[in-house]
Amino acid sequence: MVDPENITDYDLCNNELEERLLFWVCAAGKNGRTAARCLDVFLELMSCEGSPFACIREHGVARTPPPLPYILRAAGIGCYTSKARTFTEVSNAGLNLRTCTVEDLEKVYGIGMKTSRCFIIHSRLGARHAGLDTHLLKYLRAEGIEDVPKSTPSSKKQYLRLEKEFLRMADEQGKLPSVLDLEIWNKYSVKSTPGT
Repeated sequence: MVDPENITDYDLCNNELEERLLFWVCAAGKNGRTAARCLDVFLELMSCEGSPFACIREHGVARTPPPLPYILRAAGIGCYTSKARTFTEVSNAGLNLRTCTVEDLEKVYGIGMKTSRCFIIHSRLGARHAGLDTHLLKYLRAEGIEDVPKSTPSSKKQYLRLEKEFLRMADEQGKLPSVLDLEIWNKYSVKSTPGT
């Protein structure tokens, strides 16, 4: 199971990279711990022998009941119809998860700037991006950065401006973006109790 408190890992095998990307898709709009638990349940419900992407592809080809959105819903993954589309598209995209760019990932329905960047910075050493979630945005506001929204900006221009500010702060602190990002997440995230 993915551990959101220790999400950074630069030595993941291919199956783990697939699981990690699915986690970031699930984490959009959801607490990281909840997203990890729900994804774990989803993978158990899929109960296939191959990689996560292979299981999703196999499920789609076989048209095995129940439909993918139903399995996502049963696992507690919200927005299950759109997540089913994202899971299906990303598993069929043929992406090399070790080398794909944020732009490659963002061509997949349901993967935006935050999701693509979170996946890359926490799975590739030296990646220079920022996953602008509510915690990181709160940190930027606390550090005096102007015009920081409360939720992830939808404007590419605004996102890139705030990403640049975050990268500057990481450089000033002598930290990798992934390290500072995880420190901020662990500081600002609300600890949920089991079962919530």
